[in-house]
Amino acid sequence: MSDATADDLAALQELQAADDEVRRLEHRRDGLPEQRVVEDLETRDARLVAAEDDVAARRDAALRDQRQVEGEIDALTRRRDEERARLFDGSLTQMREIQAAEAEVAATERRRSEHEDQLLEVMEAVEAAETEAAGLAADRAALAEQLTAARAARDAAAGELTDRIAAAVAARAPVLARLPEPLRARYEEAAARGQGTGVGVLRDEACTACRITFPRSDLNALLTGPPLATCPNCRRLLVIPD
Repeated sequence: MSDATADDLAALQELQAADDEVRRLEHRRDGLPEQRVVEDLETRDARLVAAEDDVAARRDAALRDQRQVEGEIDALTRRRDEERARLFDGSLTQMREIQAAEAEVAATERRRSEHEDQLLEVMEAVEAAETEAAGLAADRAALAEQLTAARAARDAAAGELTDRIAAAVAARAPVLARLPEPLRARYEEAAARGQGTGVGVLRDEACTACRITFPRSDLNALLTGPPLATCPNCRRLLVIPD
């Protein structure tokens, strides 16, 4: 690396700047505020779906109760009517039988009245659930419009950044081509090991890649050595300015 030219040093720093720009843009794309808006809306939608499921379960249970109570009312009505018919068809001749039939009619009518009161309560529960379900459906419809707009905004922002990333990657290629193959391989190896940063610059007695200040002995060796070295701390390439 001691024979690195001034153009090599400039290309290394340009290449690092290009890679930094790509990573910066990728980081922006991965953390889009528009994506957080979409996720928040999707969370709200999931809660509304859960609420709809709960309301639907309560409505279905109330409908089952309604059908059951209606069936019981029908059965009591038939029983009452049958007893009333017996009272007037002449089939009952004994006072004891007539009194028993009248008592049965009265008891059945009371039970039927109680069931009708219960039916009203159940029907109110059904109506309340259906009203709540309609409200939730309206909320979801409004939220769906917001989600559509938010996703469009997210996709537009992501698409713009994707285009910029592609342009930055394309601009990187001719800079990389300016480097001799051994130096290019050394940079790529250092960048892979250094989480995308393959070269630093000696500045203010420290490596700009790892930001660790050198002891005086290392600093003197670097300053008196070739213009391109290896950082003793992070093992990245290190440009030594004139």
